[in-house]
Amino acid sequence: MLRIAGGLVVAGLMVAGQAGAADTSTTGSQLSSKDTSFLKEASMGNQAEITLAQMAQQKAQNPEVKNLAQMIEQDHQQAQQKLQTIAQANGVTLEEKPTFSQRRTQSKLEKLSGADFDQQYAKDMIEDHVSDIKKFQKASEKLENSDLKQYAQETLPTLQKHLETAKSAAKSAGVDEATISSLTKNMPAMGGTGENEESSHGMGGQQRY
Repeated sequence: MLRIAGGLVVAGLMVAGQAGAADTSTTGSQLSSKDTSFLKEASMGNQAEITLAQMAQQKAQNPEVKNLAQMIEQDHQQAQQKLQTIAQANGVTLEEKPTFSQRRTQSKLEKLSGADFDQQYAKDMIEDHVSDIKKFQKASEKLENSDLKQYAQETLPTLQKHLETAKSAAKSAGVDEATISSLTKNMPAMGGTGENEESSHGMGGQQRY
């Protein structure tokens, strides 16, 4: 009987130990699935913007396009450093491989040169930042993690500045107003100063992170 009882106690301790180990493994990431998804997507977006900006600084001929690329690289590098800190604090490993869509965009730009490159890069940056702003506006309201929510809120003005600069660079590179308007037609209204800036540009309202 003592052996049986002792065996049961040992078995109970082993089960408890296994359960404790399982609990530890599941709490490695402290973020919800929604927050984790935003964190990983924002990171991949930063990395893609940095890669394209580095290419643009080498290939662009238009000074405004080159300046846009320099600003985007610097700002998204800083944003990525903040995300890395948040990810490490919450046990999340960030992917470094670009998505299929990002590889396709990079491949497309690699084949262009001169004015064709300048125009396409500027248009891509308009489209990317329209999408980013929409996602970051939603994230700033819906995310649960306070650090991630603050990151989204603090990054929004930078994304809006990138969009305005990309629109100006596109015009300088020869992209017509109708094309720029079509790229920004689904842009949500931005509160505060951003909203006033957007309305002042008119042309059919406003349209990736």
